[in-house]
Amino acid sequence: MRKKPITLIKLGGSIITDKDRPMSVKSSRLTALVKQIRRAMKEKPGKQFIIGHGSGSFGHVPAKQYKTLDGFVNGQSRLGMAVVQDAAAQLNRLVVAECIKHGIPAVTFAPSNTLIVDSRHEKENFFQLLESYLAKGMLPITYGDVVVDLKQGCTVWSTEEVFAQLAGWLSRKGYAVDSVVHVTQVAGFLAEKGKVIPEITAKTWPALKKHLYKTKGFDVTGGMTLKIEASLKLAEKGVKSVILSGVAADHLYRYLVDKAWVGTMVV
Repeated sequence: MRKKPITLIKLGGSIITDKDRPMSVKSSRLTALVKQIRRAMKEKPGKQFIIGHGSGSFGHVPAKQYKTLDGFVNGQSRLGMAVVQDAAAQLNRLVVAECIKHGIPAVTFAPSNTLIVDSRHEKENFFQLLESYLAKGMLPITYGDVVVDLKQGCTVWSTEEVFAQLAGWLSRKGYAVDSVVHVTQVAGFLAEKGKVIPEITAKTWPALKKHLYKTKGFDVTGGMTLKIEASLKLAEKGVKSVILSGVAADHLYRYLVDKAWVGTMVV
């Protein structure tokens, strides 16, 4: 069977949750984005999608409290690993439930159950399950999670890191990874006076980096800097990334169905 091209879509934590209020979902925003994805799936049956989402005010809050990114640093770290993993999973179940509500056959693909790292570098993965989901026509939904780290006990693994691994793994399995889409609060990477920078490359990034602003709310994984730098690494492998608004009406849908859209492309 011929494998369909795949687009990876990240719904940013700041888009689907209120990052200033712990465990708070922006329900109407999540619904609107899921509807756009559903429309695109109907209009582009020749494509497959994988959704990822940030943890926003669910996982980031306890991760900061327990210093989970740094591993087992004190007597509360093991409990912290469990608390953060549970919080991230709770948000994932809400995203999956919203997709199912709109007729999308969504299933959870949890990094905590499919990945082992060592000193924050991938050691072993069990991604074969993902290929089975895709072959069955399911829509896998992954997310930023807590994973076992053989050196430091545990660590936080961002959706950007998950997508970087999946892009490489899928390519090796013979899938064409079309692009990675970052759905954010803003219309793209913004320069002076809110102007959207249409394209970023490894050559232009050092000068553009000065325009970055501090991420609003709770975030332990790097915000916009991580998005751009992870995207540049993917660009080296021939995978383009885009950053677009999840607030403006239909921008995600328009990109997914190859219509005119506004945002930043990283190539």
